Amino acid sequence: MTFDDLLGLARLTLRNPAQAVRVLQSLDLPMAVRWMGLIVIVSLSSILASLAMRIFPVLTESSLNLPDLSPISRAGLQLGGMVLSAWLVAGIGRAFGGRGDFPDALLILVWLECLMLAVQALQIVVMLLFPLFGSMLGIAALLAMVWLSVQMVKELHGFRNAALVFLGMMGAGLLTLIVLSVLAGALGLMPDIPAEVPQ
Repeated sequence: MTFDDLLGLARLTLRNPAQAVRVLQSLDLPMAVRWMGLIVIVSLSSILASLAMRIFPVLTESSLNLPDLSPISRAGLQLGGMVLSAWLVAGIGRAFGGRGDFPDALLILVWLECLMLAVQALQIVVMLLFPLFGSMLGIAALLAMVWLSVQMVKELHGFRNAALVFLGMMGAGLLTLIVLSVLAGALGLMPDIPAEVPQ
């Protein structure tokens, strides 16, 4: 696909997520290409996140206390999270009568992450110039990604009830977060929480 094709698909995704899913499926990409796309996108996302931490140190120094991971550690956790999420999206969906499978679920998540990566890059630029608008852009992008995810997963499995798809994705997301938290803790990647000094 050319850059113009990607822009066209991005516009289609925003206008008609269901049709975008059908276009992605019609590409019939080999599994090796889907894995390659996953590795590339998590690598770029990790680099961008590390860059944002350097540009805006308040993200790690404030009460948010976001862990300042190395790009490799961040990419590894995100890679595992996306693979687990795709497996859960496919598995839970099929358990409730859906028709989607893991390869297509992975492809959809990679494409959504690609869109989110573009928005995050734009957000960094906007925050440097207009911090308030940058924060608003981040919130709007998050809400848009949730809506797109629900609509695309609904199309993937052939479901009709978006609310139930949303609940299923919330459950899958929570399970993924728990697994990643346990994994990060086991690998010593979680930030240290200072103990309170007795008064």
